[in-house]
This record gives sequence, C-alpha cells and structure tokens, in this order.
Amino acid sequence: MDAETRYVVGYDLNDNLTQISYFELNNDSPETLISDGENERLGIPTLLCKKRKVNQWSFGTEAERLIRNDGEAEVSKIFSMAVGGKTLTLEGEDFDGLDLLILFIRKSLNLLSVYVSVEQIESFIFTVPLLDRDVLSVLERVAVAIPVPREKILFQSYSESVYHYMIHQQAELWETESAVFDHDGRNMKCYYMRMNHRTTPIVGMIDEFSFDDIKVPDRSSLLRLSEEDDNDNDEGADEEYKADKEAAMEAVGHMDEAMQEFMHDFLMTRPVRSVYLIGDGFEGEWCKNTIRFLCMGRRVFQGRNMYSKGACHYGMDRLKPTELNSKYIFLGSDKLQFNLGMNVVRRDREEYIALADGGENWFEISTVVEFLLKQGSRVELIVTPLDGKEIRSITVNLDGIPNRPPKTTRLRMRVSFSSGKTVRIMIEDLGFGEIFPSSGLKWEKEAEIE
Repeated sequence: MDAETRYVVGYDLNDNLTQISYFELNNDSPETLISDGENERLGIPTLLCKKRKVNQWSFGTEAERLIRNDGEAEVSKIFSMAVGGKTLTLEGEDFDGLDLLILFIRKSLNLLSVYVSVEQIESFIFTVPLLDRDVLSVLERVAVAIPVPREKILFQSYSESVYHYMIHQQAELWETESAVFDHDGRNMKCYYMRMNHRTTPIVGMIDEFSFDDIKVPDRSSLLRLSEEDDNDNDEGADEEYKADKEAAMEAVGHMDEAMQEFMHDFLMTRPVRSVYLIGDGFEGEWCKNTIRFLCMGRRVFQGRNMYSKGACHYGMDRLKPTELNSKYIFLGSDKLQFNLGMNVVRRDREEYIALADGGENWFEISTVVEFLLKQGSRVELIVTPLDGKEIRSITVNLDGIPNRPPKTTRLRMRVSFSSGKTVRIMIEDLGFGEIFPSSGLKWEKEAEIE
C-alpha cells in the first residue's frame, strides 16, 4: 500500500446493503469493495449480531451466517434505528441505535483498510437516501466518531449521487433525459434526470417518484426457477413440485408483464435516452420482456453500486474541478436554487454582499456578517432565483431598535437554512462603540422561499 497515493471514498449507507467505493486520484473510475463471505458480492449487508452472553459483535455477511446457522439475534435497520433515536434491548441490556450504527460503520471500514488506509483518504462522502435534519444530526455524530478527520467528510443524497454518476458517463446517455429505477424488493424509486440547456451554466435536475405497488419476485421464487430439474420428464417426478414450479413461473410472468406495462406508461411521454435498473428487485433474469421493451430506442444498464460511485465522482469533482463542473450545475432538493444577498454599508460605502450562493448544499451554509444599518429599522435580503424568475426580497423588522443617527448602528447577522427553501435569519444589535452601547436586542425570522 503506497502511503503517497490519495483516494476519495464513497460510502452508501442505508438499512439494507451498505456499499463502499474508492477512487484513486489518478485513476479514471472508482472501484467497489467486495465483502467477504460464502458468496462474494458487492456491498456489505447492514446487519449486526451479538453473540449470546458475551460482548462479541459480528457484522455484514458474517452476521448473516451466524443469524442463519446459529440462531443469533438479528440487529437490522440500524440506520433507521439511529435516525429515529431508538434503542434495542438484548439479553436485558439496552443499546442505543446511534452507537450500533457507529459500531457497524467502524467495522465496515476495517474491510476498506485492506485497500485504503485512513491516512490516504483525501475526501470521504456519505450518501444516503434522503437528507433531512434528523439524518444530518446522525451523520454529524457519526462523522466525529470514525477515524476519518471530520474536515474531510461530506454528505449527499442519492439524487445528487445519481447526477454525479451520470455526468461522468457518455454525454449521449444523459444530455437529454435519463431514468434510474431502484427497486429494493418492496418499493421502487425513480430518479428522473433532465437537463435545462436554456441556462448558463446548464442546470441538471432530478425529479423523484416513489411507487409501492410494483411487485417483484422474492428470492425463493427466483431460486426455484433457477433450479435444474433433470427428472422433470421422468414418470416418477414429483407432481406437486412441478405444479409449484409452474405456478411460480406463471406468477413471475405476470410480474414481468406488469413491470413492462408500468415502464411503457411512465416513459411514453418522456424522451428518455438511457435507463438504469438497480437494486435487489431487479436481480435475476426474471424481467426479460421488460428489458426487451426498454431497449427499443434506449440504452439499458443494470448494476448495484451507482450511489457509492456517484459519491466518489462528487468528491473528485470537489478536489479536482474540470470544465464539466463549470458547464453544468446540479439543483436538487438539497441545493439552493437562488442566490441570497443584501446591500449594506461597509467602511462608509454601500455594496452588495453574497450570503448564500445557488447550487450550494443548504446544510453547509452558515454565514455571519457585520454591517452598518444605513437608516430605518429594518433589514432587507435580496432573493435572486437561478431560473430567471422575478427577484424578490425578505424583510426583517427590527422592532424596538434604538433611534440613532444613520450609519451608527452596527448589526451582526447569521444566516443558515433548515431546508433548501427555508432560511433562518438571526440579527443582534452591537451598538456603535462607546457612543451608542449595544441595546442587547436580538431578532429572529424564518422565511420560506418558493
């Protein structure tokens, strides 16, 4: 392991299968970690189990084996447990969900250390299905509990991972519209990506759709269909077994037919050039008719590690920006879709200052500025949408502020966001030196920006 080599790591964290990809800074594409186990596969089952009566924990494929063969207690849905602030009781002892999540992540990073040491990590990106306040709070606590330096850790949602994965593929696949269908075996999500070429830079947007009524075969059905029956034509063949297999084949055929019909209805009004099928639900070769339909005028791909690879591309783009990053910008739900600023008096001159830039992650913004109030008892912020819509303003009334001469009130303002559309503004009166002491007054406002 060359200590001088530097890597970006993408960590796909969810309740089912955690995937880790790593991207050497001088390479063209990332690699994905293959977990150990009886059947090597991409990803690590997001599982823990504790050996009975001793404080010994296993994770991933080893935990699967112990749960299946030895009857050890299964600890699953760890991510949701942590986000929900829940605890788990095993053998009379309570375990905090966040502590269990940190334990799992630390153990999974031990697998990564075979290929990439902590010292070699230049950027580490967690990608998760959804970023909200609860998830961010958990990720922040995880970030300070793992061996990677906090300043190297970034967060993003699946939609942004999809975008960064896509723009690093052949341009013909995504320059118009593309769709990613992710079926976890129970529910299906679609990330529908489109590019607005009327703006500069070109804006990439992803619409998310959720479907909970698209059925796919379970593992047992697929296993039954894949079994070779050398004695199917023998007189003594098990008739009940044959009937069960025929019923399974018929059920799978109906699912394929329903999936094809759904894809037809969804895509018929959308000029999609490429389709990606990912997740457990598309494993196996059960949806041949669906794939045959999708291939009519489109490129179709199947895979499993889009999110972790997309996170790697994102980290690489931050470290080594290219012409691609200046030509295209992603405006997802985690990004500000407007510029926020204000006109202030600083050093006896009026000037515009930027408080937040469009395209930034809302959760990374925390701006503090000091300025002189020109006159009056209010502060106005200027909202400039990136889509060319009308410029508007946000007004904060400074109720009760002392009546002072113009430009003799110094204010400190903090700007942050609780979502991509919700800005939080906090202002305090600093006075003006010894001439006009601070009143101690503070004002807060939360505004929705549509």
